[in-house]
Amino acid sequence: MSITPTRIREPSSFPVRRMDYKFEEIEKYWCDNDPALTHFFTSMSTLLPEGEDYFLRVVRSLRTRIKDNKLNTDVGAFIGQEAMHSKEHHTFHISAQQQGLDLESLEKITGHILKRIEKVFPEKWNLSLVAGLEHYTATLAVEMMSHVQKRLTDPTIRHLWLWHSIEETEHKAVVYDFYEYLYGKNFKAYIPRVSIYTFGLFLILSLSIIFQLVLMKRDKQLLNIKSWATYLKFMASTSLRITPSFLSYYKFNFHPNKTNELELLQNIKREIGLV
Repeated sequence: MSITPTRIREPSSFPVRRMDYKFEEIEKYWCDNDPALTHFFTSMSTLLPEGEDYFLRVVRSLRTRIKDNKLNTDVGAFIGQEAMHSKEHHTFHISAQQQGLDLESLEKITGHILKRIEKVFPEKWNLSLVAGLEHYTATLAVEMMSHVQKRLTDPTIRHLWLWHSIEETEHKAVVYDFYEYLYGKNFKAYIPRVSIYTFGLFLILSLSIIFQLVLMKRDKQLLNIKSWATYLKFMASTSLRITPSFLSYYKFNFHPNKTNELELLQNIKREIGLV
C-alpha cells in the first residue's frame, strides 16, 4: 500500500487531506473474500465520483449567498474533501478494469441520472437532496468504522474506506447547516427536506442494488447462492443497526451534530495514521 497524505492548513472545522492511493495489486474479493459483499461495496463506490461531483456543483452554485465567514470556510473545506473522494474512488474504478468489471460505465449512468435531476429540480430541492444524502453517507460511515472495516481484507481498500468515512463524519453537518442558513428551520423548510430525503433514499438504494446485480453478472457470480446468503445475513444485521439513524432525519428538530463520534474518529485516525 502506497499513500501520500498532505494536509492543507486552513481555518475550518476539519482539514482537507490530499491522498494518493495505489491500487495496482488489489484482491479480487476484498470484503470477507466474498463476491456479493465485495460487489455490494463496489456498487456503492460507483455512485461516488459522479455523486460527489453533483454535490459540489450544487453547493458551489449557492455558495455566493453565504455571508457567514465560518460557514463559508467549512463549505470550502467540504468542497475540498468531496473533490478528493471523487478522485480516489475513480482511481480505484480504473484499476478494477483489469477484472473486467467496467466500473466506469456505471459511473456514467449515475452521472446521467444526477444531471437530469439537477436540471429538473429547483435549487432548494437540489440542496435538500445533497443534505439528505450527506446524512445517508454519514450513517454508513459510522457503520463502516464501527463494524464493516473488520471485513475488509485488502489494506489499501480498507484505508480508502476508513479515510472516506472519517471525512464524511467530519463534515456531516455542513450542507445541513447550509440548507438551514438559506431556508430556515420552519415547516416550509422541513417538508422538502424530508420529502427529498425519501426520494434520495429510494434512488441510491435502487441504483446500488441494480449495480450490484450487474457486477455479479459481469463476474459470473450471479447464481452464487452461498455468496448471496452471506450477503443477506450481513444486510439483515446491518439494517437493524443503521435504520434508526436513517429514520432520525425525519424528526422536526433533527441536526447531524446531535450524535457524537469524536472518540470513534480519534481511534480510527490513529489506526490508519492520520494523527
